[in-house]
Amino acid sequence: MEKIIKIVVYVLLAASFLGATSFYYTDEFYHSLVAEDGIFENITALVLLSISVLFLIRYIKEHKTRGRWWKVLNILIVVGAFFGFGEEISWGQRIFSIQSGEFFAANNIQQETNLHNLEVGGVNINKLIFSQGLVIIFGFYFVLAQLLYRKWDKFQALIDNFGVQLPKIKQSVVMLLATGLVLMVPDKRIWELWEAMFVTILLWVFIEPWNSDEKILKS
Repeated sequence: MEKIIKIVVYVLLAASFLGATSFYYTDEFYHSLVAEDGIFENITALVLLSISVLFLIRYIKEHKTRGRWWKVLNILIVVGAFFGFGEEISWGQRIFSIQSGEFFAANNIQQETNLHNLEVGGVNINKLIFSQGLVIIFGFYFVLAQLLYRKWDKFQALIDNFGVQLPKIKQSVVMLLATGLVLMVPDKRIWELWEAMFVTILLWVFIEPWNSDEKILKS
């Protein structure tokens, strides 16, 4: 299973990099990739669902031998990843042709039933929480977490208690390259593609972390 997921990860990352560069030589194809309900939005949703399922399986297998904080984090990831999956597909609204309620019709940029496209009081929730907030958190995660783990005993104990998977250097480099490439594309829809790369790299970290004792798939 781990080998299969790695192959899928590598294929998705290669496709994502090629998809981003397609902006410069085949505009129509590029916009079909990053369109609403396009291939990369669906990839993001499916990868998030996969993460949720894998962490649920991990929790079922290991929770009896793990501590309280490990359980808390794993449950949060199961719920959080599934929430992300639901948000990406607007909780099945377009699949089942469900109309948005009055609140979402009035406050959602795309008039969809999801939180990440809300704009309340002139504040774009997606930009504030799902973009700026996550960039800060995961910027720290990919750039500094492993270094602090090596150098700071208290941080190491915290990571071990929660069972956090830390990225390898190659995974952090790929994340930085992906972000750099996306920043070079002058189109706001490119962030749909970045989201797909981001969650795919996270899945890669979860199945092949630097602290290998915390990998979510164990033989």
